[in-house]
Amino acid sequence: MKIIRFIMITLATAALAAGCQKAIGYEDVVYFTGTENSPVTNMYIDGPTSMGLSVTSSSKLSSDMSVSVVVDEAAVDAYNAAHGTAYKMLPEGSYSLSSDSFTISAGSNVSQPVTFDIVSMDDFEEGALYCIPFSLTGTSNGMKILETSQTTYVMINQIITTQGINLQQSNYVSFPTITNNADYQDLSVCTMEIRVKMNSFYGATANPGIASVIGVEENFLLRFGDISCDKNQLQLAGRGASVTSSLHFSTDRWYHIAVVDDGSTATLYADGEAVGSTDSSGKDPINLAWDYMDGFHVGFSERGRLMDGVVSEARVWTRALTPTELVNNQCYVDPASEGLLGYWRLDSLNDENKIVDMTGRGNDGEPSSTSLTWEELKCPVVD
Repeated sequence: MKIIRFIMITLATAALAAGCQKAIGYEDVVYFTGTENSPVTNMYIDGPTSMGLSVTSSSKLSSDMSVSVVVDEAAVDAYNAAHGTAYKMLPEGSYSLSSDSFTISAGSNVSQPVTFDIVSMDDFEEGALYCIPFSLTGTSNGMKILETSQTTYVMINQIITTQGINLQQSNYVSFPTITNNADYQDLSVCTMEIRVKMNSFYGATANPGIASVIGVEENFLLRFGDISCDKNQLQLAGRGASVTSSLHFSTDRWYHIAVVDDGSTATLYADGEAVGSTDSSGKDPINLAWDYMDGFHVGFSERGRLMDGVVSEARVWTRALTPTELVNNQCYVDPASEGLLGYWRLDSLNDENKIVDMTGRGNDGEPSSTSLTWEELKCPVVD
C-alpha cells in the first residue's frame, strides 16, 4: 500500500511539473544586438561618421522576418528623467538612417545592419551632449520584442579640439575679484573641478613636495603631494576635512579631477570615479573668498607651490554634482547651468590679457605672465 501511495504521489508531482512547464511556455523574442547588458552605445565624433545597428532573435528563423524601427524622440526626455542627465535630441537634418526596418534572413538569427549616419555637425551646439534613441515597433511574423531591449540609445559625444595652459612650474592664474567676494563665502555645498595633465611631480626629497592645482590654501584646495602622502596622490586640504586619493596619478595623461562636498561628505573624484572621501559634517562653510596667502588660484598656493602641468576647464559650483555630471560635462558645460558659480575654460586670453569667467559674473582670471605656453588638446580622450 505504501508503494502504491508513493507511485501515485510521484506521478502527481511529475504531472504538476509538466503542467507548469506547459503553462510557462517559451516564446522567441527579438532585440537590439548588444543590448543584453546595457541599452547605451557611446559614439565619439569630431565630424561626419557612421555606425551599424542590427537586431537579434533568440533562435534561428525558418523564414525571413522584418523588424520595424523608428527614431523615438520622446525617449530622450524619459531617459533624462530616469538618469538625471541632460541629453539633447540630435538636430533635425544632422543624421540619416539607411532603412526603417531590419531583415533577419531564414536560417539566421542576426539581421543585416542598418546604417546610422551623422551627416553634418553644422547645427551642433558647442559641447552639447546628444542622444538619438531607436525603438523597435513590430515584426512581420508576430514575434515579440524583448521589452528591456526594445530601445537602444546612441549617445553622441563631441570631441572638442581646444587648448590649455602649460604652467611649467613657472606660471599660475590668480582671481583677485573672488577675494572677499560674498558669492564665494559661506558655501555649505560646493563642487570644484578642473582637467589636468601633469608633466612631472616633485621629487621624493622635496619638502613638502606640494603642487597646488586649484582653490584656497588651508580652506578648500586640490593639490598633488604632501609630506603625508606620495607626490602623485591627489589631496583635498583645509577646514579639518582633508582626504588623500587612493589613486596614484601618472604623468602625460589627462585626468578630470574634482571634489564634491555636499555638507556631510567631501569626496574626491578622478574621471568620475570616487577615489577618496571624508566626513565634512560640522565643519565651517567653504570660503573661497578668503584672502589667506593671496586667495583663490589655479596652480599656486602659499605664495608658491607651483605645479608643472597643463590645465583646462576650471569650475566652481554651489551644488553637489553627480558622478554622471562630472563625466558628461568634463569638456564643456553651459555657462548658464544651475549652480555654476565660476567657469574658466583656460583656453585663451581676451584683449585685456585675462581669462574670461564664462558665467558673466566678471571674476576673470589673471595669469602671472602673458607669455604663456599653450598646448592643443582633444576632449574627451578616447582610448
